[in-house]
Amino acid sequence: MESRPQAASASPLVPPLVPGSRSLRAILPESYRQDDFAERFIAGFDDALAPLITTLDCLDAYFSPRTAPEHFVTWMLSWSNTALPACVGATGKRNALLLGHQLHGLRGTATGLDLLVRYVLGGRLELTESGGTRCAAGPDDPTVGGPGPAGPRARVRVLLPYSTVANRPGVVDDLEELIREWIPAHVRAEVTIEDDEDPLLVRGSAGGAY
Repeated sequence: MESRPQAASASPLVPPLVPGSRSLRAILPESYRQDDFAERFIAGFDDALAPLITTLDCLDAYFSPRTAPEHFVTWMLSWSNTALPACVGATGKRNALLLGHQLHGLRGTATGLDLLVRYVLGGRLELTESGGTRCAAGPDDPTVGGPGPAGPRARVRVLLPYSTVANRPGVVDDLEELIREWIPAHVRAEVTIEDDEDPLLVRGSAGGAY
């Protein structure tokens, strides 16, 4: 008489352990681990703690400008009082964090303004300034600084990637305010913010293939 194969008994589905020894089920005494009810009961706590433990395991990634979530990047920028308008993309915000003290240390200089435009706004800077130095006879000397004709002056032209500001009301005003924050207060500056040329048109005029 042939014996029929018996169906294997179905084993209870036990959720996987939280990584490492931080799982509550992993540290249960052996006497409790033999009880299926205790396994299933503690598994509920493991499911609730798993996202918290994963976050703590990846905490260094939250503080890295390259891997931090976008909302976390904005929060970290606020630590250094770096206010960027909403039109600045995620890449620009991450670059602002990566540059960090270098960007702020050069604030108010042509180099610092070029870093801001190039790496945070992703554009090109054309800067023309009067240059030179003046010696003041006193703190109220009208020939040095101030808005008078003898004060230092600059012409700042920012060329952003094509269609950055076109048909987007308020973007130019926000970016102009940002640029003026990075210009010395005593310098009279004419700020112009424009879209750069369409790269397809530039390549077409040069005879390149599309």
